[in-house]
Amino acid sequence: AAGSLPRTAAGRRRETSASACIMASSHASCVSVTRAASRAPASRRHIGRRNGTSLAVPRRVDARADAGGDPIMLWDNDQRKFVDGGCTTTRLDDPCLQGLSITPQEVIERIHKAKGPGGRLDLTGVGLREVPSEVWTLTDLADLQLSNNKLTCLPEGLGNLKHLERLGLAGNRLRSLPESIGNCVKLEGLWAHGNVLGSLPSAIGKCEWLRHLMLAGNRLRALPDGIGDLDALEELSVPGNRLRFIPETIVGCASLRTLDLHGNEIEHLPDAMGKRCRSLEEVSVQGNRLLSVPDSFCDARRLKRLNVAENKLESLPEALGDAAMLTQLWVYANPNLSRLPTSLAANVSLKQIWAEGCALDGNALNGNEEGNALKAYVSFAAEGGGGKRKTPPALLGLDLNQLARAGMDENKVAPFVRVADVGVVSSWLAGGAQDTPRGYFKLEKWVSPKEVREEHSSQEKAPVLIVAFGSAPGVPNWGGLLKKLRDDVRARGVNNVRGAGAGAAAAVTAARRGFDVLYVADTARSWYGGAGFGDGDAGETAERRWRGAVREISGEYERVVLLGDSMGASAALLFADLADVSLAFCPQVDLVSASIRPGRSAPWMRRYERAMIAAVRRAVDNGSKVVVHTGSWAHDVDQASAVIRGLGSDTSQAATSFADANTGGSVTVVTHHVDNHRLALALEEGGELLPIVRLALHEQIAAATREGGDDASSSSAAESKETGGVDDIALKKFNPAVRGI
Repeated sequence: AAGSLPRTAAGRRRETSASACIMASSHASCVSVTRAASRAPASRRHIGRRNGTSLAVPRRVDARADAGGDPIMLWDNDQRKFVDGGCTTTRLDDPCLQGLSITPQEVIERIHKAKGPGGRLDLTGVGLREVPSEVWTLTDLADLQLSNNKLTCLPEGLGNLKHLERLGLAGNRLRSLPESIGNCVKLEGLWAHGNVLGSLPSAIGKCEWLRHLMLAGNRLRALPDGIGDLDALEELSVPGNRLRFIPETIVGCASLRTLDLHGNEIEHLPDAMGKRCRSLEEVSVQGNRLLSVPDSFCDARRLKRLNVAENKLESLPEALGDAAMLTQLWVYANPNLSRLPTSLAANVSLKQIWAEGCALDGNALNGNEEGNALKAYVSFAAEGGGGKRKTPPALLGLDLNQLARAGMDENKVAPFVRVADVGVVSSWLAGGAQDTPRGYFKLEKWVSPKEVREEHSSQEKAPVLIVAFGSAPGVPNWGGLLKKLRDDVRARGVNNVRGAGAGAAAAVTAARRGFDVLYVADTARSWYGGAGFGDGDAGETAERRWRGAVREISGEYERVVLLGDSMGASAALLFADLADVSLAFCPQVDLVSASIRPGRSAPWMRRYERAMIAAVRRAVDNGSKVVVHTGSWAHDVDQASAVIRGLGSDTSQAATSFADANTGGSVTVVTHHVDNHRLALALEEGGELLPIVRLALHEQIAAATREGGDDASSSSAAESKETGGVDDIALKKFNPAVRGI
């Protein structure tokens, strides 16, 4: 009868074909796993009737698979009956299923739901040390997710998955991948970042459909020559490894669009890369040891973004501006770079050039020994690049030292020149040498609106410094938000000049005094921790160098705010004791269990966590505030909770915050309804990020004003803080769920 359970082996065989179709259907929703119906208790084989139709009552039955392989019955909601799910070879008492974050039965259920064409198996973050052997028999599997487990190796059985399209292995402890991966000929995406891979199998070149290869944060010293056989490869990400060269065969990757190699030890790029890799749109080789950029990049017709910052470049190709679609160029922190090619000034697509920390002290190419290359470039760009560019010149980022060497007045430079007070501030302290900087440091100083300056005799020194830590890509990523904040503070001040009330006075004070910004980025992708940590809380030499470099600037300010997301958020916690407020968005705290992490040893990661927690504890003892923002993704929530666990606080009181009654210091975890690691981006798109940072800024400006004296401004600022003042309207909609410690 329709809906009844098959009671014999013959009956089960008759349904094999139909059940295969059911398993492949996107509408099939299997809610239970059971043995053959003939072995199920009678009460669980009850058949009911409604409107003349037979219905099987869904009951949950324990799965018990014998070593020989018993049939598994799966409940199908659409057909309202159990269907044949094939046989299992995985036992409930299998050692690899013990001690996981989910039950052995749930693992078995997931494996059997993944059977059939286009199957998907997600075992992310369950604590696996070994993958059940049955997984390697799912030959129709299309998607296998094993990220954030404790795997150290994979068997050659991986090669059985010939229909596999997506393989997630991030955040494990894998030392190598099996050669049999070459049999996965339909593989389109491989995510293996955050492991300890020392090499890639040469057979990877046989995965001819591979489009995305993500290998950040491993220990790779070389890429196999077979990489050049990947005709379909569009994205290759290998930052934070130990690569010394790129195989010449990579020029065979004609579809390659994005190439990320930052934070390695590469000394040269293949000469023909720019021309042969004709689809290249974005290249990042920041933080390597490049001596030159291949001339072929001048012929890269689709190249839009080129980052060769923090290398050993002495020159750039003179025709680099011929890369017609180039929009952004990063060359900062190349101490020996003597000039910028004038062809860049004629490129009509170019929007930004960041060249802080470069010498730019060469002679102009016209042969005039008295002509300075930087001054000549600025003049040529101001004239439209020889008349070829009708739009305003591309923004040019420089520092005061460069202007001084060129004999240029910072107050009289062209409008398209953006001047930073410090280009690369003692970045050699962060792990390199004076001629080989290993970190991005740029200080931008506040300039008050002229309407506000007219009311006061001179420009005041900003009392607040915001230190913005870059995330894993190795470039500053808070510039857009902080520009909005600058514009917001200035506009509020201008609109309230000669206005009445505490709010108006606070707005004018904020616009007059303002804030400076120190952009910091770790291009080596070491989580601002360098090569290792010692036994002390402050860490070993490399971590102290980063700390010293940040303190060198932050120590000159009355108030300091640290800001970062992901890897940058970890830095905001690691150096929290240097600040009055630290805002950390989705930090990695427990790196051993994090899916995004550097390619370091487990002991290094544990020492890193201890150093971070110690810094947070010191911050609280100093009276500072630490705010950890996290989304609802379980991984990020667990990482935020690691701060709570590390401080030894009681997590049972989810609605309270930890605070030191004597110092006023506190730690708070704010949970947002964003199921995505890119929380800061999601909040900015929703208009919520600016109010968060603005509130922290205004609190620190008000505090600095109160500490500065008892004048009218101080009184107004204090009154404004009590009444809501300048932020009262903007913050009415900001009401996230808060979980404290």
